[in-house]
Amino acid sequence: MTTLQLIQLLQSFPPSTKVVVRGYENGYNDILKLIEIKIKPNAESAWYNGEYEESKEADAIYAVNLFGENQNS
Repeated sequence: MTTLQLIQLLQSFPPSTKVVVRGYENGYNDILKLIEIKIKPNAESAWYNGEYEESKEADAIYAVNLFGENQNS
């Protein structure tokens, strides 16, 4: 995905929408799609995990997950 494609997709969301990436170990992958999710902070997460977690609770906030995965595995 190019920056132009990403910008075009992001423009469909409200400007205040938080954009997050999946926290994991090493490396980077191409963005394959944007997934709207609800998240909340996780103050107890380890350093190698993301600082947010998915949530269905009423106080969760909407975010956009820039989804990518290793297409070679």
